[in-house]
Amino acid sequence: MTRRVSRTLALALVLIGLIAVDAMLVIKRQRYTEETARLRADMTALERARADAILTAEADRTGLMLELARRQSIGDEDLHLAVSSESSFVALDRGGVRLRTMPARLGPERRVGVPPDTLWVAVPLGMRRVERQLAEADSAELPAWLWVDRGQPSPPSRSGVGFLGSGAILTSGGTVLYALPTTGPLADSSYVMPGAVRLAPADLEAIRANIKPGMRVYFY
Repeated sequence: MTRRVSRTLALALVLIGLIAVDAMLVIKRQRYTEETARLRADMTALERARADAILTAEADRTGLMLELARRQSIGDEDLHLAVSSESSFVALDRGGVRLRTMPARLGPERRVGVPPDTLWVAVPLGMRRVERQLAEADSAELPAWLWVDRGQPSPPSRSGVGFLGSGAILTSGGTVLYALPTTGPLADSSYVMPGAVRLAPADLEAIRANIKPGMRVYFY
């Protein structure tokens, strides 16, 4: 009986927590809507038209880049990787043939760092190339902003063996495909480094022999 009461109480607490989160999101959405309406009310008709045109153009440009990268990936007859932000997977492809599909978690888009030294990080769109794949004994250097984002003190050294797990893939432009490590600031299953892609260690190990410097990686 005591165990049943405890279980019921735990479920009730979880339900209360979910209701509280939903309420907070509703409040934030309402505030955002009100602020947007206030800002638009202060604009002239011409300014509103320009703002709408910019937003529409940006959405169209993003959609065009996504479709272009997807088509380039399908038409690439060489072995390559395809990273889908929409479906959250990484695939090993050759032309239109999908050799392996691997579930992935994509890090959020976020402004990181400490003002005024900040930057915007995001998983890119378009084509990148593999620069190298880390071996098990390789040391990886992580960006200084990562410890700030994690709310941890910055260490004397930002490099460490295993900081990106086993078999991490480094691409041009700095985007990283990595596995959950057992040490360092990324050793947390609930956290994915902003602007990066995390896969299962077994999947990275399975494609290790196929990854070569210069190999194309399509992000869409």
